[in-house]
Amino acid sequence: MLATILSRAVPDVRVESARVEHWFTAKMYWIHVKPDHEKYWERFMELYPYWRQVGFRYGLLGFKLTPVFSSRTKVIEWLVDVLNLTQGEDNLLRLSVGV
Repeated sequence: MLATILSRAVPDVRVESARVEHWFTAKMYWIHVKPDHEKYWERFMELYPYWRQVGFRYGLLGFKLTPVFSSRTKVIEWLVDVLNLTQGEDNLLRLSVGV
C-alpha cells in the first residue's frame, strides 16, 4: 500500500517498493524507496514544496535524503497530511505499515 501511494504521489519516478525504516539506537524513522531513493525524494520535495512546513508539525528531526521523524506513526501522519489522503487511504496505509 505504501509503495502504491508513493508511486501515485510522484508518478514520474518508478517505485518498486517502499517501507518505513529506522535506526534502533536513535529512534529515527523514515521511508526508504527502491530502486532510487534519492531521486524519489528529490522529486517529491519539488512536487510538494510545503513538505518541510508540514513536517515541523510532526516533529521533523531533519532530512538528508528523506524526512526523518521520531516514530513510525509520525512518518505516516506526516505523509497523510502532505498528500492530503482520504480517511480510507489513511486507514489502509496505517494497517499496511502496522501503525
